[in-house]
Amino acid sequence: MKHSICLIPLIASLMSGCMIGLDAGYPREQTITRSVEFMLSFDDGPRPNTTERVLDMLATLKATDGTPVKAGFFLLADAPDEFWQRWIYYAPYELWSDKGSIAKYPTIAVRIQRAGHIIGNHSTHHAWFRWPWLDTPEAVLSEFTEWEAISQRVLGISNVRLFRPPNLILNTNVRETANRLGYRVVMGESVGDTIPGITVDVVKQRTQSILAAWNRPYPCLLIFHDNRPTTYRHLDEIVGSLQQQGFRLVHFDPKRL
Repeated sequence: MKHSICLIPLIASLMSGCMIGLDAGYPREQTITRSVEFMLSFDDGPRPNTTERVLDMLATLKATDGTPVKAGFFLLADAPDEFWQRWIYYAPYELWSDKGSIAKYPTIAVRIQRAGHIIGNHSTHHAWFRWPWLDTPEAVLSEFTEWEAISQRVLGISNVRLFRPPNLILNTNVRETANRLGYRVVMGESVGDTIPGITVDVVKQRTQSILAAWNRPYPCLLIFHDNRPTTYRHLDEIVGSLQQQGFRLVHFDPKRL
């Protein structure tokens, strides 16, 4: 009996320690989740209907300050239409992909600008910089400067100099050209919406996994494509699900990256 009585304080102490550990651990996990901020960005536009549907949904999505969220749009200047032209510029796995163009759809580009979203350079033709004829200083420079000429005709001169390389290929020529022209290269985390046949549920899972694992001191920048069905049909659902999980949607701000 004496031994049992002596064990009671020890057991109580152990149980107390376990409960304290549980109480301390749970709020920490919740705090980490809620503190993770994310931004939205979109590649390969502008295109009729698809980009416009994305803009409509963005107008309904609220950032943490309660205002409609502002995103980053990395636009193409003059994406090729003809299949033989795509062979010159596109990656082999995207020859059948229809991409956007400031030159062909200027009114949509202007709408993006007037809505307050930030527009960045995504190259003129969506050049796959692994092709040997595109991975030269001259070819890379042309992809930058042709974009600038077309963009300025439609959108005017901008002091925003952001570049996202197509397919996130950041090789020596791309990096050196961006530095020489004063561009900041903006990468990000791809949500996988370009994968053929991907479902909205898979994109939800991927984005939640990306944000749950995010441990950097700045917001996570998600990369969507406004010409992909999963995005232009379900963006609001995907973002809403992330917000329900406690992740915080903030405005696209390259200064915070």
